Amino acid sequence: MPKEQFERFSDMAEKAVKKFLRCNILTLSENAKRGLCEICEIYYAEREAGGRLAGFSNDGYREQYFENDINKRVFGLVQLYFPRELLFRGV
Repeated sequence: MPKEQFERFSDMAEKAVKKFLRCNILTLSENAKRGLCEICEIYYAEREAGGRLAGFSNDGYREQYFENDINKRVFGLVQLYFPRELLFRGV
């Protein structure tokens, strides 16, 4: 990932991880910070691939084609890199 784009994708990764954490993101271990970097890579790779149409909405009608695969991968990395005591119960 190019350096100039890292800040943008790191913000996206932080927002995604904050949904699951009970602590301040600034107090994370080195292992957890590696997890944040991997999540940045997921967002960057998806953008480079052009993304996929997940559905559409028009005049009150909505269709969704499939569940967002990115969320599943991010959730898997959160479970892998972040200790359970830092996560909300049930994650």
